[in-house]
Amino acid sequence: MISLDIQREDQQDQRVLLHCSGRLDATSTDHLTDYMERLVREGKYQVALDLSRIEYMSSAGIRALVVQHKNLQSLNGHFYIIRSSDNVAQVLAMVGMSDMFSPPDQKAAVQAKEEIQDIVKEEDGYVFRMQELDKQASTTVTCSGEPQRIADGDYTQEDTRIIASARGKFALGLGAIGESFPECSGRLGEYLLLNGMAAYLPADGSKKPDYMISHGKLVAHLTEVYGLHFSGPFSHRVVFEPGQEARGLELSSLAHLISRLTGYRTWAFVMIAESAGLIGTSINVSPVGERSLFAYPGVKDAVRFTTEPAHLRMQTVSAGIVSRDSGAVCRDFLRPMKDNTLLAHIHTAVFPYLPLKKNDPSPDDTISHLLEEAGLTDILHLLCDDRPLSGLGESAFLQGVCWVVPVEKFINDR
Repeated sequence: MISLDIQREDQQDQRVLLHCSGRLDATSTDHLTDYMERLVREGKYQVALDLSRIEYMSSAGIRALVVQHKNLQSLNGHFYIIRSSDNVAQVLAMVGMSDMFSPPDQKAAVQAKEEIQDIVKEEDGYVFRMQELDKQASTTVTCSGEPQRIADGDYTQEDTRIIASARGKFALGLGAIGESFPECSGRLGEYLLLNGMAAYLPADGSKKPDYMISHGKLVAHLTEVYGLHFSGPFSHRVVFEPGQEARGLELSSLAHLISRLTGYRTWAFVMIAESAGLIGTSINVSPVGERSLFAYPGVKDAVRFTTEPAHLRMQTVSAGIVSRDSGAVCRDFLRPMKDNTLLAHIHTAVFPYLPLKKNDPSPDDTISHLLEEAGLTDILHLLCDDRPLSGLGESAFLQGVCWVVPVEKFINDR
């Protein structure tokens, strides 16, 4: 029997007030922990407590409060008490923790809000907040290799180049961690290069993604047969959060909204978001040796397609290029999104869910945190499955942050 009752009251600015009654002891702390985990998954990082009806609080209850306070503090959130019973106030005073749970400074909170929320828009049941980071920022996209040749599986050593990861550099394509074609030819698969980290899904049958993080004199190198490369800094940061009825934001809807908010026709991005189901593909066979990957019946073993929306409620890191211009120099790399008005090439790395900070000005620390704390689960090339009747549609996301930069020009490096 649960000795703690929690009643939720949603307030303005994503704040939540929890009215608690009963006992906060060893038998009820799991209930509080589970409740808080659900709130964090919803993106609620500002939580106030009304403990005026708590009859008794033990040391286990104190520990539970401290853990939640530290968790939300690490996410740039707040966990505080606005009302206490005499018992709670006395216990917290005796252990010297009254100040820890004091309400946050309202003036500082207002200033932080004004700094973050430059533009706010509601659409498709979601709230979007866009912050301008650098109005002068733009990027050049380098297109290397010939992606259309993957179908024939005839890449050779002459088609490869060695690339090094570096801070501020991003890329996606087909390759393998290593510094030579002989070393990597049997493992070439979907890859992401993210600000000093290289990750890929080896096409050697292992179905286990691998990664390497550059640190000090250790530099992650990757052998590539094709890729799209761009760099920061980013011009805008867009946060999207669900309303009460939202069930998932489709990728093309997100792309259209970002295009309208920024006015960009072609842009590169990095996104960290919680998945509402991913639709995509990856190869199981390295595209060398003149093996036809997409010919029937071999395609069933050579290529993996999601047969249903995959990786629900997982944390993801995506990178890619989105364009309204069908005549873009890199058009061989781009594929239509859901309504065919936007073209894109997007790769996504999948991680177990971890709550993340909302106010980071760049994705750098968050990506490193995911690799160190969660571990890489999968990498997918996202696609729209628009087959009549049996098509799965496209990937969708529950909430997340997208860093965007306009593409000034494309460079062919083939």
